[in-house]
Amino acid sequence: MILYRVAVTVDPGHLDRAHRMFAELADASRRVPGVINFDILQDPGDPRRFVSIEVYADEEAVDRQGQLPQLDAVMEAFPTLLSAGPEGRKFVVSDSEPWPA
Repeated sequence: MILYRVAVTVDPGHLDRAHRMFAELADASRRVPGVINFDILQDPGDPRRFVSIEVYADEEAVDRQGQLPQLDAVMEAFPTLLSAGPEGRKFVVSDSEPWPA
């Protein structure tokens, strides 16, 4: 299992556009086989900050999600959309269990 956590800070003049693009990306990503979870959350303490939490079954799922036109659109928009980031971390998880047990 592969998990990504990525944070960005959106330019204040582009919040509506970012919100729309991130929602479209999350919706499309959740339909990709092997995508276990895909959320993009807006920080209530700083509405310019967004954090994605992405969980994939394997690298093949990461590759499939990476081919989405919605992801291409977001990545192409980053230079004008963001004031900081992206900054992230990749985790490779060998085991998981339900919580609470």
